Amino acid sequence: MEAIPAIRAAGAGLLIVLPVEADRAAAWQRDHGAAEALVAADPDYALYRALGIGRGSARALLLDPASWRDALGELAHGRLARKHRGDDGWLLGADAAIAADGRIAHLHRARTAADRLPAADLLARLRRG
Repeated sequence: MEAIPAIRAAGAGLLIVLPVEADRAAAWQRDHGAAEALVAADPDYALYRALGIGRGSARALLLDPASWRDALGELAHGRLARKHRGDDGWLLGADAAIAADGRIAHLHRARTAADRLPAADLLARLRRG
């Protein structure tokens, strides 16, 4: 969330899409201090499908050391990952830079749970347009 001022300075905003119901997306936003970001719920995976975001394999999601490192970091901050009936635990994420005119300037589809672009990389791609 520390990148939000730089994102705004580049003429964009931060949108976080979560594959959950609206009440859970709001709870995530509160628990992660993301008040300045737009957090949207996508319980039917419509945006995930439209962007071609895939599902991982057991190897990609369970045996990736970076994924375990991130999970332990979340746990250290008191954020225990919870699974709820209907959740797709195999769904991967994506990082996108959206230009001021609304087009996707860059889309990175994750290959593992921890495969995320640093905010600085997304900002650089956003600035290049």
